Amino acid sequence: MTADLALRPFLARILGWSDDRAIAVDRAERSLQLAASGHAALVLCGEGDLVPIAAALHRRTLGPNAPFIVCDPRRGNMAATVRSPANRATGTEAIDAAAGGTICLRARRLPRDFASVIARVRDPAAHVHTVVCWGERNDSNPLLIVPAPIVVPALRARANELPKIVDEYALDAVAELLAPTDCFTAADRAWVLAHASGSVDQIEKATLRRVALRASRNVSTAAARLDIAPVSLARWLARRAAPRRAAR
Repeated sequence: MTADLALRPFLARILGWSDDRAIAVDRAERSLQLAASGHAALVLCGEGDLVPIAAALHRRTLGPNAPFIVCDPRRGNMAATVRSPANRATGTEAIDAAAGGTICLRARRLPRDFASVIARVRDPAAHVHTVVCWGERNDSNPLLIVPAPIVVPALRARANELPKIVDEYALDAVAELLAPTDCFTAADRAWVLAHASGSVDQIEKATLRRVALRASRNVSTAAARLDIAPVSLARWLARRAAPRRAAR
């Protein structure tokens, strides 16, 4: 795994900054090292959809250009979009597409040819990293002893840390969009907390879109920055009863 000074702060962002969470961050960092070296699968536990967190960890360990392929038989074969990663319906197709990168599996939606996945990822020549989104934590499962799974706490248990989480994603958005540093204000933070703080995925999307709106003349220009259709951005805003262009 390429050394990434930003990885540990990101792990703290999703796991917690308090002193009693430091050991969880240490374990997560070790589990990532083992997974990136090909010596273990990385297991994520927690509520909701863990695939966005798996994708974020992939980008911070293998880089944005390495393939990240979800293998979910319910979704069929889909190319990556700004909204979701690429998907393959079968394990064989997913392994082929993920060469040099990561295959991501949902434990409750394994492909029918999962036996082939096992054989392929165990082959040292495969050069594929494996992430399993396990779902709810289960400390009694012997398969989750070592390496330790990354257990993502629910945001409702981190209410006091939510403003900091939003601010860190906003800094990422400013850097990604090459926007001025004043393109995320206290009013934007309050809006995200009120309208899009149910998950880190929602926060990441909302901060990116708020920064794009601040840095753009109108919704169409902001949508172009985000590589989405203007109508999609307009509808997203309308569903949250937000003004299209907030005043500075």
